[in-house]
Amino acid sequence: MSVTITFEGAIAIITLAPEGGRHDRASIEALGDAAVYAGGHIDGPEAVRAILVTGDFGSGWTDEALGDVDGLPGVEPLGAGVHALAEAPQPVVAAIRGACHGPGLEIALACDIRLVAADATFAAPETAAGMLPRAGGSQRLARAVGRAQALRLLLTGDVVDAVEARRIGLVSAVHPALEVDGAARALAGRIAERGPIATRMGKEAVHRGAEMTLEQALRYETDLTILLQSTADRAEGVRAFASKRPPRFTGR
Repeated sequence: MSVTITFEGAIAIITLAPEGGRHDRASIEALGDAAVYAGGHIDGPEAVRAILVTGDFGSGWTDEALGDVDGLPGVEPLGAGVHALAEAPQPVVAAIRGACHGPGLEIALACDIRLVAADATFAAPETAAGMLPRAGGSQRLARAVGRAQALRLLLTGDVVDAVEARRIGLVSAVHPALEVDGAARALAGRIAERGPIATRMGKEAVHRGAEMTLEQALRYETDLTILLQSTADRAEGVRAFASKRPPRFTGR
């Protein structure tokens, strides 16, 4: 299968395996289905508190996918599965190795934190074929690295290595190839141990606040804080701090 989902405690692990490193509509739809499934598990004993995306992010689209026309009646946009990943309420961590080009880069950009192997490379090659990114790449790239760097990558198709990706803010950290999965799992585990409502609201505050004026974003942060104050997790956090013990969060 091109996409599989497994669970390790409160972490959902989505593993990508596009055939030949090329994504088609089915692989992106499977990614979206996995993201929606994991994202829907926010309550109860099997709640997902962090999502890890790993495997082969891919280096391009299949010829069939490139021939698809988005926007026709009854045809879902090719990038809908990537958008579903970006909309997952839980924090999403990526562990990236090798080529992460075209749709692979767009999947990576839909994740919140990107850890990469030293052999990873990144590129947005679409303009060489007279195309644009089809899964949000032009917009999420600019938000991740700024307008100047996004334009450089989009207009030239330059391939950047892991060190350059770290320099421009595309990724958070670079690890040896054999260690990146472990580092990403450890990071997802640390996130999963924290207050799940707080981490979801923190993600929401950053993503939605970026589209607002500063005044609106500050007010939005205050609104989320007020909502958080009414939760059982917030009360548990205060009790645990006072008792000098680890908190036992329930996601309520």
